[in-house]
Formats: sequence, structure tokens, C-alpha cells
Amino acid sequence: AYTSQAGQDAVVDRLFGGRTGLTFADIGGYDGVTGSNTLFLESRRRWTGILVEPVPANLERARAARRCPCLPYAVAAQDGEAAFLEVEEGYTQMSGLAGTYDPGLLFRVRADPRHRERTLRVETRTLSRLLLDAGLPHPHFVSLDIEGGEEAALAAFPFDRHRIPVWAIENNAGSPAIGRLMQAAGYALVEFCGPDELWRHRDLSLE
Repeated sequence: AYTSQAGQDAVVDRLFGGRTGLTFADIGGYDGVTGSNTLFLESRRRWTGILVEPVPANLERARAARRCPCLPYAVAAQDGEAAFLEVEEGYTQMSGLAGTYDPGLLFRVRADPRHRERTLRVETRTLSRLLLDAGLPHPHFVSLDIEGGEEAALAAFPFDRHRIPVWAIENNAGSPAIGRLMQAAGYALVEFCGPDELWRHRDLSLE
């Protein structure tokens, strides 16, 4: 019973040969269930890891549904705090940091007749710090879905300090910069799953 929106977890499961007991970091994990790229891996394959979600209501639901630690941060290029756009009605899975939200995407989100939003102040962490603080420097799989903040987070990420074989990265705007960053860090694109690109490291073993 895969739960991803577009088969991301099925591809990851296949890449790792259905192995159990591996590790993940789910960044922008929403409520931990809806369209989750990691729920199947946690519940059926006994993977462990972290889920990161700054919207309080979503975080509460994730904590009720998931076994892994669910952390209340937004991932950004630096630690600190920032304005965060919470979509309360309409495209509620499309909340993101105000400073890096893709303008074209925001226009489409706000065009929804149901749309209601509010701005929160949230604590930000770099992806590297989150992984290190969680004792998870080298997760097998990272799912990165932060509504346009992906490029800034990846540009600040010290790839040489973290061995991560597989990523699913949302690229709603089709930004070529994400591909350039990943290729420079040694990754090859293996699959498109909806708006997500799945990247596998050329040299890191999936064993």
C-alpha cells in the first residue's frame, strides 16, 4: 500500500530492493500521511528517520500518525527564523517559506477560490544541521518538498559531509538549477514522479 502522490515511494522501494531497516529524512512532511513519500517505508519496511514540518496543525497530525520524531522547523539556507506562508484552505499542502516561495506557484495557489492563508514566524534550520542533530548524518533517502525552497536549501548543503544515496526533490517550477546542483554533487536523474525528481548517487552503494 504505497502512499506517495506519484509513485515516489514505489521507486525508492524498488531502488533499494525492498530492503528493511534503512533510514530517511522527510523534509516538508505535511501531516505524515497524505501523499507521504516515507509512510510506506516506515510502516511496511521498518525504516526509521525524521519528519520535519513547520505548520503546527500538520505537525500535530504527523506526530499522532507516525513513529519517527516529527520536528517543528522549516528547512532553509541558514538557521534562524523566517516568515512562513501557511495555506489554511485550498491547496493546504502548498505552505512554504515566504522568502523562497516560487512566484508563479504562489499565483496559482492564490487563484483557488477556497484559498485562505496566514503568515507565521517559524524557526529555520539548515538540512545539514537537522541531520546532524538527529544523529542521522547519512540517511539512505531524503524527501525534500518545501514549495520552492528546494534550490536555496540544496545550494547551502555540504554534500561532501553527508552520504545520501537517493533523493526525491520536488521541482514544481521545473528549475534547471536543481539539476545542476545535483549533477555537480555526483547524482544522476533516475525518474520523474509527478513534480518530483528522483536522484541517485553515481558512486554510493544502495546495498
